[in-house]
Amino acid sequence: MHAERSENQVACLRFLAGTDEARTVGVISAETGLSRPTVHAVLENLLDARLVVATNPSTAGPGRPARAFRFARETGVVAGVDLGPRGARAVLCDLSGIRLGYAELPRGRRPDLSLVPQALRAVADENSIDLGRLRGVGLALPGVVETDGHLRASLALPELVGLPVADTLSQELGCPVVVDNDIKLAALAEQRGGAGRGYSDVVYLQIGRRVSVAIVLNGVIRQGRHRLAGELGAQRGMRWTRNAQRGQLVWTSHPTVEAVVAAAAAGDSAARAEIKEFCSQLAGRIATVLLVVDPEVVVVRGGLPEDSGAFLRPLAAAVEKELVFPERPPFVSSALGREAVVLGAVGNAFDRFSSGIFGVHDYPSPWTRLTHVVERTST
Repeated sequence: MHAERSENQVACLRFLAGTDEARTVGVISAETGLSRPTVHAVLENLLDARLVVATNPSTAGPGRPARAFRFARETGVVAGVDLGPRGARAVLCDLSGIRLGYAELPRGRRPDLSLVPQALRAVADENSIDLGRLRGVGLALPGVVETDGHLRASLALPELVGLPVADTLSQELGCPVVVDNDIKLAALAEQRGGAGRGYSDVVYLQIGRRVSVAIVLNGVIRQGRHRLAGELGAQRGMRWTRNAQRGQLVWTSHPTVEAVVAAAAAGDSAARAEIKEFCSQLAGRIATVLLVVDPEVVVVRGGLPEDSGAFLRPLAAAVEKELVFPERPPFVSSALGREAVVLGAVGNAFDRFSSGIFGVHDYPSPWTRLTHVVERTST
């Protein structure tokens, strides 16, 4: 009986969350397939939980106007924060996943946990958002994150290693906080609503200051027994490519990977040659990952989306040379770019705290609205 009631609540709430207009009991009943008495009972519960509000629309003609109901998306706020060595980024969303505000804060003398509430306050102040409505926070950190929110290891944020990050921030913010690795959360966001949408098994490859890999299998981040899945840079003595110096990529034709890829897209022969050589060195490592995982798609972030072909084409060609079997997954450009991490963080908060956020069991997270569904670009 309890399960059936939860399913009915989810059905009504999903319908109302998918429309910007108030709907009558008759319309809700017709769209959900539930009887009018059932819809009445569900709406009373949702009214008590402040998840819907009732309106009295004006109608032409005699008779009492039918009462209508809308999703009270404004009654709660969910946040995502990306904390790294260069500062913090934060996004605040309403209960339907619509973005209310976004802000970036540069690092101070050192990046510590105080940047998280500072970034949230910056978003709230700029957009007149009441943080008293905060129902959950997702935090992304570079490094190995334990299931309880402790940061076990991090080359980028050694100051935070060993700290009970989730518990500390939860007490300060007055709401639950979930913490996970930044690249894994970027992979999750791309799989749920970005370039990997529609695929269950996704390998996410990020070429930035370093080479990073994360894997989503059956729609779930692959963590591994010790939360080390994807941490290929942790292999002692391993160098992805010859331009990796102490884990950092050093380019010769231009200072950053974005600049190199943009120049290659514009026809710069030196940049194209550097990318081709980089891809040939990287291909063997990627081919190994593909043969172990056999994913449906590889999502790559390296440079700006409009320049992605200059990187994707030589990478896909180099990997294909390493594979004996003709089957290979398509290589597609990241749809979410640098926002993938923070969007993965807020989506992770929706996933983890769904029952507390909505007060409804098994209510699905609003990934589509969080990530703004886009078309895939493949090679």
